[in-house]
Amino acid sequence: MSEKMLKFVDIGQQNPPKRDISNRKEDFDEIYQEFLKDRAVQQSSRCSQCGVPFCQVHCPLSNNIPDWLKLTAEGRYEEAYQLSQSTNNMPEVCGRICPQDRLCEGNCVIEQSGHGTVTIGSIEKYITEKAWENGWVKPIEINSEKNESVGIIGSGPAGLACGEQLRKKRIQGNYI
Repeated sequence: MSEKMLKFVDIGQQNPPKRDISNRKEDFDEIYQEFLKDRAVQQSSRCSQCGVPFCQVHCPLSNNIPDWLKLTAEGRYEEAYQLSQSTNNMPEVCGRICPQDRLCEGNCVIEQSGHGTVTIGSIEKYITEKAWENGWVKPIEINSEKNESVGIIGSGPAGLACGEQLRKKRIQGNYI
């Protein structure tokens, strides 16, 4: 196990700073500012790499959270992003609006032991933003189209994820 992990005893839980309320009430921008690189690395290094990752168990997508936290702690951001997006069609959305406090963060082992949770959502948002900045997010490339189509009812997160998976299989989705 990397010596860069298990720092939850020495480093406390920290969220990115909130924007001032006087600024927030004037726009629809995000409430929290971006994590700085050193803060994202610090927070991800707090992961205990527990034997049964309850954060992953309680994630509806079964994201491999401990592994991409470890990669982030080691500064391997592109690999962390690739692993994050391998089970999640929209990590840039989930890092912002997923109810982490009740799911992954709410079931974090170190949270249960009183050390404060790893700020998983903020780290997911950080590595996804880094992926966009560095051009690691690539469009789906289709060489040839199948002569099939599927109707997808709903255009929420599940419908969009379904459409993306179908697109990878060269099938056109029609949203209803």
